[in-house]
Amino acid sequence: MNKNLLFIVLFILGSGKISQAQNKAYPWQVGFGMSAPQFTIGDAPFHKEYFNVKNWNAFPSFNLKVARHIKYGISAQSTLSVGYAERRPKIDNDGNAFIDFDINIKYSFANGYILKDKCFFDPYIVLGGGYNRSFLKHRGTVDLGAGFNIWIFKHFGLFMQASYNMIPKKFDASNPQNFRGYMHHTFGFVTRFGKGADRDKDGIADIDDKCPDVPGLKEFNGCPDTDGDGIVDELDACPTVAGIAAFAGCPDTDGDGIPDTQDKCPALFGPKETEGCPDTDGDGILDKDDACPSVKGLVQFNGCPDTDGDGVPDKDDRCPETKGLVALAGCPDKDGDGIADIDDKCPDQKGPVSNSGCPKISDVEKKQVQEKLSFAAKKIEFETGSDAIRKTSFATLDGVIEILQSYSDVEVSIDGHTDATGNPDKNLDLSIRRASAVYNYFVSKGVNKNRLNASGYGQERPIASNATADGRQKNRRVELNIK
Repeated sequence: MNKNLLFIVLFILGSGKISQAQNKAYPWQVGFGMSAPQFTIGDAPFHKEYFNVKNWNAFPSFNLKVARHIKYGISAQSTLSVGYAERRPKIDNDGNAFIDFDINIKYSFANGYILKDKCFFDPYIVLGGGYNRSFLKHRGTVDLGAGFNIWIFKHFGLFMQASYNMIPKKFDASNPQNFRGYMHHTFGFVTRFGKGADRDKDGIADIDDKCPDVPGLKEFNGCPDTDGDGIVDELDACPTVAGIAAFAGCPDTDGDGIPDTQDKCPALFGPKETEGCPDTDGDGILDKDDACPSVKGLVQFNGCPDTDGDGVPDKDDRCPETKGLVALAGCPDKDGDGIADIDDKCPDQKGPVSNSGCPKISDVEKKQVQEKLSFAAKKIEFETGSDAIRKTSFATLDGVIEILQSYSDVEVSIDGHTDATGNPDKNLDLSIRRASAVYNYFVSKGVNKNRLNASGYGQERPIASNATADGRQKNRRVELNIK
């Protein structure tokens, strides 16, 4: 077969494959290229004889390599080379077909111990043996060589290898067909593939995994993002809580521009000056420490005001707008009887608690007061058939008011009565209206209405006979009785 034609056929067959080199991340390697065996006649020094390109049998030829990484940069490699070979410079021999099959142990220096796994320059050495057929003879060989890969891309590159294949048999120097061994040069394209070591079982090879001992995500080169905030855990200051990049992965729950880790009030919007805590009322006391956060107050009262300045905060002050005593919950006690004015029925006169702050009246005094009230009541007159008090009775009523003011603990019942003349229902209504008229007069003059009670009985309680004019006049009356 024409040598050029043989080369074209072999190249077309080989170009259908992609060649490779491998490491622990990409354990498989397939390579293809050319084979250039060199059989010399021993007429020059080793380095000149075996590395003289003119003596290489490169055309036509084909070389295929397959290798599988084992561990620590060590691989098992098999190589098949097919081509044409002759001894050069030529002597009395004819060229013929060349077949070489080798099985080697390959050691790569780009193994993570000597050079980085991802080193673009990947040198290696090989040691092994194989089978050779050349010059119509079959021979066993022992191989020792070296080579390198240059990774142009992640999975694709170029390779070159040179090995000396020694033929371990008796050597006859006088026989031109005999030779101790030959140099075998190979070069071409290489690619690497396969699933390599994956310690964390996340589907990302350790060589490409920036976090090889922790399962992670492909988009983060194998590193985890536990909280799913788009920031990998190793760069996330808060890896278990979703946050934002501006705060290294920590959240800002209240959106006040202060990360929760530095925010003393992470759920409330607040300024930086107060470390993220609000002061709604602006009294200098943070809402979280302010018992009255919506009203300006004092530090001593935990942010609550004391409007009347009596030392009792408004929230505890029964009389927040009137200065009073701490002992009486902020209320005043004008008469000093120990009863707050708001609870004292007689705030201007001392009296015991049992009598609601009013001075107690003796039985004798009570009898005397009742006599005065009864006497005054007889002089209270109304317009005929009306509840209008006659003006002549005003002086009498004012006198009663003076008595009530002198005896502030006295409570009075105002009872209206009529004679039996006319309709009973109308009489009852008239008696009620007349009692109420007196009641209203007393209240209008400052008597506490709680001390008064007005009732009407109509004609039901006569004190004299209704058969006579004198009796009927006596029955038309208003009585003032101490309760």
